[in-house]
Amino acid sequence: MSIVSNIVGDKTVMNDQTIANEMLIGAKTSATMYLNAALECATPELKSMYSSNLNQILSGHSAATELAVTRKWYRPYEKPEQQLADAYKQSVSVVELAGSR
Repeated sequence: MSIVSNIVGDKTVMNDQTIANEMLIGAKTSATMYLNAALECATPELKSMYSSNLNQILSGHSAATELAVTRKWYRPYEKPEQQLADAYKQSVSVVELAGSR
């Protein structure tokens, strides 16, 4: 049994796209928090530390985004109509998968 199966159970479908998406969501949340902390902190030393961490998170987010675009998990340059159609198809498949459990 894999580590992921031990953590989330056998009924959860985890693939590379799902993991990358979770990484992007986590990086976005972390970046928001570090930005807020840097803007609100009282000392220049703290601001420098938060800003440095924010830059590291942004680098990781950029790498994850590049991977997602390269693997065609995200298609930011498609026409908006096509992006909506793809999102709808993906939503339908998620609902069907959830209903089959």
